[in-house]
Amino acid sequence: MLKAASQEVKMTLVDLALGEKIPDKGKVLIQGQPVAKSAPGIIGWIPEAGGMISNLKVWENITLPGWYHRKRQKASTEEKITRLLNELKVDKQDWERFMASPGARLSQYERKLAGLLRGLLLAPTLLLIDEDLFDDIETTQKQIWIDMLEKFVREVDGRALLVVATSGTLLPWKMIE
Repeated sequence: MLKAASQEVKMTLVDLALGEKIPDKGKVLIQGQPVAKSAPGIIGWIPEAGGMISNLKVWENITLPGWYHRKRQKASTEEKITRLLNELKVDKQDWERFMASPGARLSQYERKLAGLLRGLLLAPTLLLIDEDLFDDIETTQKQIWIDMLEKFVREVDGRALLVVATSGTLLPWKMIE
C-alpha cells in the first residue's frame, strides 16, 4: 500500500504509474522498462467508483479493455467471468441482470464490483487499486475481495498489487509511506 499526502498527490501517483504523466525527475519503470514503453494492459487501475462508462453495459465495461489489449476470446472470457463471479460469491440469480445493466444504473456497490471484475479479468502485471474502492463494502464482502486479490497476485510470478491511499486503512497490507 502506498500512502499519499492528499487526493491530488494520490491521483498524480496513479497517473505516473499508468504512464499518463511523465515525471519531472527520475523514471517510472515496470519490470525495468519505462512505463510509457510497456505493453498495453500490463498495468491495470481500479478507481474508487469502478470507472464505468455510463452508457455501456457491465459486460461491455469489463470485457472491452481486455479485448482492446489482447485478442478477443469470447468463450474463455465468459469462463473467466463465471469463475470470478463464483469466487466473489455473487448470487447466480443476479448475474444476468448485473451484466446487462448500463453503468449509469448501477448501485455504488455494483460499480465497484464491476471495476474489480474488469481489473481481475484484464490480469495485468501490476494492478493499482484506489483504497476507497473498499469504502462502504460490508466486512464479509470486503474480505472476499481481499482474498481474491491476494489469490490473483499469487497465481502468476511477478504479478503485483498496489493499493494507493491517502489515509491509514484497515486493509491487511503493508503500507509504504
